[in-house]
Amino acid sequence: VDHAAEIRRRGDGGPEGAGVGGEARRKKYIPQELLTKLESAQKSRNTEGERRIVTILFCDVKGSTAMAEKLDPEEWAEIMNGAFERLITPVYRYEGTVARLMGDAILAFFGAPIAHEDDPQRAVLAGLDIVEGIQPYREQIKRERGLDFNVRVGINTGLVVVGEVGSDLRVEYTVMGDAVNLAARMEQTAQPGTVQISGHTHKLIAPLFEFESLGGIEVKGKAEPVPAYQVLKPKASPGRLRGIEGLNAPLIGRDKELQTLRRVVNEAHQGRGQIVCLVGEAGLGKSRLVSEMRALWEEAARSTGQPAYWNESRGVSYDTTRPYGQFQQILRQAVGALENDPPQVIHEKIARTLGALSAPPEQIQRTSRVLEVMLAVERGTDRLPAEGESLKRELFQVML
Repeated sequence: VDHAAEIRRRGDGGPEGAGVGGEARRKKYIPQELLTKLESAQKSRNTEGERRIVTILFCDVKGSTAMAEKLDPEEWAEIMNGAFERLITPVYRYEGTVARLMGDAILAFFGAPIAHEDDPQRAVLAGLDIVEGIQPYREQIKRERGLDFNVRVGINTGLVVVGEVGSDLRVEYTVMGDAVNLAARMEQTAQPGTVQISGHTHKLIAPLFEFESLGGIEVKGKAEPVPAYQVLKPKASPGRLRGIEGLNAPLIGRDKELQTLRRVVNEAHQGRGQIVCLVGEAGLGKSRLVSEMRALWEEAARSTGQPAYWNESRGVSYDTTRPYGQFQQILRQAVGALENDPPQVIHEKIARTLGALSAPPEQIQRTSRVLEVMLAVERGTDRLPAEGESLKRELFQVML
């Protein structure tokens, strides 16, 4: 359901049939920034069907029918309300649209009415968050009610028709097409606790995640088995999505910009700090210029015999709710820490990095405490405040 409009039509705050209602609950489900974007997209879009490339996500509770038979309907509704909250929240975090709830399952899609260039990646990240985020709730239900359930996620990307469909009795904003059927098949054949994607989606995100190939999946109406993959986790060092693997062509038509970047790099190597603001419409080659600047930086470092340290972070809309998210990206690169490193390994990398610096011991200790707080591996009783102005001052002092 397009929640920005459908909530007003039904007068409740959540998925139809999920037993979730009220204005407060609506606000709890949908972040305000996303709600504003949905309402803006609704006003500007054509409600008649339009053709779009969309990534579809299905998720269901495995074994729900057998469990529901053992419980009173109100008890089962209470359990599913808790489950739905954990299934829906990741979809909204990555700015997807929850189209429908179907008893024990959700249908969501990424790419309409709000479209991003990385919608397949967002859908897979949402799927991974779902299967990980449901685990504490699984343990709670097993402990309190003796029930063991799990979820599975299926994802596919393809051409669909997006728009409002139905009759005077019922209208909803949804997607239609063979791509939806294939996404449902990915979900139906997935193992509990996993995210399974089609070959179509895999081609779009292969450099970003680690996968296990599942071979071909039989799909009704398809003459040949459809390739399927289980998504394991994001890669610690993701590759690039743009361009052709192994092929690099010279950059042309940007001589003025490259000359400016070369001057900036040379001055930075001479100890004069620089700030460059690169502005341009999508597709004009900003990422390519950044790549060229890195090459210039490494070339200048080799010619002077200096280390070619290069840290790079990227801001994305779904990370805006994480405080100091870009600082964390930079600091991880600075100490060589990966997202999935255990705390002890991060402590060792921090100590090794700071041990190579020629600084007073008290400054090293202060920097170590800040890094531990920012990377969420602080220990001991001598801790910095985890938020607020005190942490901000300490962080800025260390960065300087």
